[in-house]
Amino acid sequence: MSEATTLTALFESLDAVGEGERLSIGEVLSVIGARGYGPLVLVLALIAALPTGAVPGIPTICGVCIALVSAQLVFGKAVPWLPKRLKQLSIERSRYKQVSYRIKPWTRRIDRLVRPRLTALTEGAATRVIGLAGVALGLCMIPLEVIPFAAAAPAMAIALTGLGLTGRDGVWVLAGLVPAGLAVWLITRLLGG
Repeated sequence: MSEATTLTALFESLDAVGEGERLSIGEVLSVIGARGYGPLVLVLALIAALPTGAVPGIPTICGVCIALVSAQLVFGKAVPWLPKRLKQLSIERSRYKQVSYRIKPWTRRIDRLVRPRLTALTEGAATRVIGLAGVALGLCMIPLEVIPFAAAAPAMAIALTGLGLTGRDGVWVLAGLVPAGLAVWLITRLLGG
């Protein structure tokens, strides 16, 4: 797993990438993919959970990407991979930058709360459990897109586990896995399971 990364540094890296009118998932992956799975699922989950998630199709795209990336985590793949077609999907860069600008004061506050602790929950076999939760929640986001902002709930659970992986903080991983379990249970109940 990668070394700890701050959330603010992650967004600043994304702010600096590319110059076109749109920010693609491929560009996001090129910036944060080498750092590990935590930053990648964190960014994808935040895109779905924040106002950008209100754009039709975004929760589904993010959910599919999260499920694919999380499945690779389950199988122990060292570096995340996405199909070319998914890497080409994008959002307006101006919309991303607006969200990034608004969220940075919050990321600075969050960075003060994240530090390496309970690191056993951010490496080894624990990452496979996190991956399973990510697959389940990513897939749950797809049918929830029909209800405005409903996909934000599983996306936030994924974001918390991604934050924990990013900062190597097992407390945040636990904070994400508890609501993740509840969200999966609730969604399966709602879908008739």
